[in-house]
Amino acid sequence: MSKSYENLPGASGKAKFFRPSRYEAAEIFSGRPPKLVFEDETFDLDNISARGAGCISRKRQDDNPYAAPGSKGVLRLTQSGRELFLGAARKARHMAGPGGISAGFELEENNFDLDWLIRENASILARVDKTRAEAPQPSTEYKTFCADASAFIGGYLQRIQQFVAPIEPTIGENERNEIARDLANSAEAEWLDILQEGNALTAAIHADKQQRIGYKTYTERTVTQMLLAGPGWARCLFKPAGYPGDYKIMNYGYEQKPEGERVAEKFLHLLGMIASRAIITRMEMVATLIADHALRQTDSGKRELSITSVGCGPARELEDLLEATPDNVTWRVTLVDQEPAALDYAFDRVAGLKDRDRISLTGLNISFREMLRPTPENAAFANNDVIYSSGFVDYLNPLLAQRFVKRLYDFVRPGGKVIVGNVNNRATGMIWPLEYITDWSLYFRNEDEMRAMAREIPGAIVSVVPDPMDAVYFLVVEKPVA
Repeated sequence: MSKSYENLPGASGKAKFFRPSRYEAAEIFSGRPPKLVFEDETFDLDNISARGAGCISRKRQDDNPYAAPGSKGVLRLTQSGRELFLGAARKARHMAGPGGISAGFELEENNFDLDWLIRENASILARVDKTRAEAPQPSTEYKTFCADASAFIGGYLQRIQQFVAPIEPTIGENERNEIARDLANSAEAEWLDILQEGNALTAAIHADKQQRIGYKTYTERTVTQMLLAGPGWARCLFKPAGYPGDYKIMNYGYEQKPEGERVAEKFLHLLGMIASRAIITRMEMVATLIADHALRQTDSGKRELSITSVGCGPARELEDLLEATPDNVTWRVTLVDQEPAALDYAFDRVAGLKDRDRISLTGLNISFREMLRPTPENAAFANNDVIYSSGFVDYLNPLLAQRFVKRLYDFVRPGGKVIVGNVNNRATGMIWPLEYITDWSLYFRNEDEMRAMAREIPGAIVSVVPDPMDAVYFLVVEKPVA
């Protein structure tokens, strides 16, 4: 039944003051938004609407101060040196913070034609990428390796096209999944050898930034293009959540199921799952380390343990934790993540567990920066038996990683532990498929670099433990009982 016009609701509160839709610049401009130039000030475009834009500058201009809010001038949008827009604008806001300068601009006369800007930006990028100065070239050995890897993948795709594609319209989803699994099983042994060779070749040059750029560029133009029809590879490369490692990518790795419509897509996706199996062993290993600690605690009569997972993602290790500990052991669990959807997923999954009544669950949707500050919310971390983080410190530089581990250590009670997982830089790891195929940039640490994260914690009992695949290291920092 339709409503009469007098019964249609409007907005309430601040939403009554209509503003044109605002879009994340990185999302609508395919990860390469144009620059915003206001007079002689240059910014990175952060968001945009038809009437204005928000932007960020990581560089301060103390010698040439920024224009004050309210200033009027000429605003330009440029991509790779080419102008996309020019018009009069007013600086609506200007704020200095620890990360740089945040500013907002309102157009005075014209509007941004967003559809045209998106198309023209894409067109410039496509043309510039063909003519821009070439990145440093990798070694002949590496180029040969990429050719061999591409030929290996292409051989399977050719067979799928020749023998499977003609019958694909006549078979169902289950049959397509089964064929894709059979093909992936057939490819597995040789594919694992290729992954190890890629890890070894790239680990040897990874510390050299210029060489790393050249190797990554070459890999993305060759091997990556062969794999992108696989949903997992595409999600890792394009990062629709705005960052790598979102909970859906993690679930791909945990579930190891075919994804996609066609057999070719499913097969390529499963190659990615073979490359990411360390996600499973990492999850199983952290559950084992926590369970072992819990069993030692229960031997002394303790029956309830408090644990916190930082950067929890889907938190699937909780299932293994319940299975590995006696029925009379209960858990107070705090899950911390910057992604609300990850917390939603984790809470829903825990709610469906058989032993759900053994877990008391709390969720915190806070950022890394908030964790390092002494805020009231951080009281939830105090006096934990174990605080762990399986895949978060991989993104932190050495100084921040030390601060992070020290902060977690301060929160655990005497006799408690901090457990931190980090991908390693060995041939048995994931450096090539992550960093070079999908531009998933991490700190791939060796054992000495793992120990360095606890260097500023006097008196701690420190050990480094590998996962069964020798792809991930775990730093275990125990606080002695006083």
